[in-house]
Amino acid sequence: MKRAMFKKFWLFGPIMGIIFASLAAAIFTVWDWLENPGGIFRDANGTNWNFVYDTAVSWFVPTFIDVAIIATAGHIVLTGLLAIVRKRFSDKADESNTAQSDQ
Repeated sequence: MKRAMFKKFWLFGPIMGIIFASLAAAIFTVWDWLENPGGIFRDANGTNWNFVYDTAVSWFVPTFIDVAIIATAGHIVLTGLLAIVRKRFSDKADESNTAQSDQ
């Protein structure tokens, strides 16, 4: 699975999106819960879990979408550039091998 993720852009983008979105949602939800602006996350009655859930989802969804698209596009671009560079080095190596064998 690990190697497939780096070879296939349709796996790389969503997996990176899930990882980064989960981290961002967890960090910012906990941060908001600790800060408790206006007492909306917790009060004397306990934690308002509906608001905590809404906050986590509001961080996860847009972050996932953005990171998945950017990671997929970046993967496609870098894979294309690496293919071009490898082809050029391969062509130069072939030319130098041909030149040496002619001598």
